[in-house]
Amino acid sequence: MPSYICMLVSAFSIRYLWVMSSIVINPKSSKELKFIAELLNKLGVRSKVLSDEDTEDLGLSLLMKDADRSHIASEDEVMAKLKG
Repeated sequence: MPSYICMLVSAFSIRYLWVMSSIVINPKSSKELKFIAELLNKLGVRSKVLSDEDTEDLGLSLLMKDADRSHIASEDEVMAKLKG
């Protein structure tokens, strides 16, 4: 459940800006994971345990976001890389 963090006030109306942010926690053990999950639940904070595949997908998406998109590879370059 997102919470409203900022309230923008204009001359005639009040608008809410919904700010979504995340925190990634890497517990040291399954006991610590259970403790943190229970604590967040008691605080009413939504959480989700990511699988190894989810974590890899997140890492790949961050790498893709930071990739250099200014160079466009030719078909020959791609085929040469694929052939190894």
